Amino acid sequence: MGATLSQLTQWLAERWRAERPAGRLALTPARLLRWAVLLLLLGPTALGLAGLVAPALGLWPALGFEEVSAIAWQRWWALPGLADGLRLTLVSGIGGTLLAVLLTMGWLAAAAGTRFGERLERLLAPVLAMPHLALALGLLWLAAPSGVLMRLLLAPFEVLAPPQYPLPDAHGITLALGLALKEAPFLMLMAQTALSRLPVTAQLQAGQALGYSIPQLRWRILMPQVMRAIALPIGAVLAYSLAVVDVAQVLGPTRTPTLAVRLVELWRDSDPSSRLPASVGALLLALLVIVVMALGAAVGRYLLNRHRDWVLDNPAPRAAARPGRKGQRGRVIRVLLGTVTAVSLLAFAVIAVQSLARSWFFPSLLPARWGLESWQQALSGLGGAFSNSLWLAVLVATLAVMLSVAVFEREREVGRLRGFVVCLYLPLLLPQASFLFGFQVGWLSLGADPGWVGVVIGHLLFALPYAWLTLAGPWARFDVRLEQAARLLGRSRLEVLIGIRLRLMLRPLAISWAVAFAVSIAQYVPTVVLGGGRVPTLTTETLALATGADPRLTAVAACLQACLPLLIFLLARAVPAGRALAPIRG
Repeated sequence: MGATLSQLTQWLAERWRAERPAGRLALTPARLLRWAVLLLLLGPTALGLAGLVAPALGLWPALGFEEVSAIAWQRWWALPGLADGLRLTLVSGIGGTLLAVLLTMGWLAAAAGTRFGERLERLLAPVLAMPHLALALGLLWLAAPSGVLMRLLLAPFEVLAPPQYPLPDAHGITLALGLALKEAPFLMLMAQTALSRLPVTAQLQAGQALGYSIPQLRWRILMPQVMRAIALPIGAVLAYSLAVVDVAQVLGPTRTPTLAVRLVELWRDSDPSSRLPASVGALLLALLVIVVMALGAAVGRYLLNRHRDWVLDNPAPRAAARPGRKGQRGRVIRVLLGTVTAVSLLAFAVIAVQSLARSWFFPSLLPARWGLESWQQALSGLGGAFSNSLWLAVLVATLAVMLSVAVFEREREVGRLRGFVVCLYLPLLLPQASFLFGFQVGWLSLGADPGWVGVVIGHLLFALPYAWLTLAGPWARFDVRLEQAARLLGRSRLEVLIGIRLRLMLRPLAISWAVAFAVSIAQYVPTVVLGGGRVPTLTTETLALATGADPRLTAVAACLQACLPLLIFLLARAVPAGRALAPIRG
């Protein structure tokens, strides 16, 4: 019997080896790292969604709710202002995303690849690095009735009292505009990455040979390709806009909060049982985001198909037929993009001036008295938050770039990991206020305490996708002939990676690290939910100060929050560029 069993085992082993190529199941470091990255991305997300189910069913033994009931749903539907909160969420989320997409399309049509586009990208770099909360505060002080914009407009008329109008408005328009100004640079960066992967030069040359102008080719050929390529980033922007918390608390209506803000209020309520209706709201918010994203994907697919049919059914006029009209349209788009960029940069300047103002009354364009008292007062209380933000961001950014490099190396072995890319976007496609609450419940049920470990994992969930996206374009354009030559000279793969690719890609790596650093600095919900109030950061302290009466202290905190990632970003841009990147095709 023993001999028979041994023979059967040997036969099975031989069949297994015959069906599976040798070495395929070897646990290489790259494969282990890939599974670790997938576990990092999917584990907290799955744990977060699962952690919402039990409280939504009324089960929370630690709070005395030991039987399944509808009490969580009853409490949720009894909350006042839910319909208004839903309306504000949809208006701000969809409106902000739509405006950001339109600005990106304008950049593609009139600025991408031009000198104006290059200058615009350099100017938008600080906006890309600036945290959402700091930009929101700057925009609020810029557009307020006594803000800088109104002072500039009324300066010739000697008006001594500021006009009266509600800001933020009650319809979510201010919030939508603020989200659009912050998210448009991110979509432009993604569009630029998509362009770097397309044979742009060949397509433009072929189109020009057929008599089409460059603007016509941009609109007819490049636009649909790029919009398809950045579908997932657009979905991420939509999910973020529908579930944003910190920006909504600054630019959103004060009397009626959005659904995400309502969830955070319930979760932080002194009554622990408030988390039961918060779990229901988190599930409904996740369902809302999924439904809106599905509808948005269907609308986008329909519009792209209509665009394709229009291109095929309507031959374009020759390039010289109506040059004036095309040129005028391009100038209008460039003026609009320049205005948007100027407003974003002016918001940053307002924060800096506000932090240094001792007295700044309407209608003076500049403060009457300057001083550093606000900085001295604020720095004495923000030292811990500054230190926490700095070291947290350094750790998260380093892990994000290392994991991104490992994933790219794995892709070179087995080809494009499409399933992995979807998993990478998963934390960005789900509302933070939904799965992070569930993740906290699951995290605590595992016996872990809220604190640094949870905050690092929460920040890494959102920093890793941005680091990967920022590095994807330069990594794909690297001239692999250098690596092939090094391998022919007998160098190992690790030596080629460290000595050739990483060494010549220091600037893209530094910029990717800087983007991940900025993402970590800007995180609010993961810090509050997973930190349990034990890890104060500049973002949490800035939002806490924003509810106070002294805007100068808030400006100092916002300035620190904005300057830290901006300084890192400028240092990253100063890193010498390697010469191993293949020329951009177009």
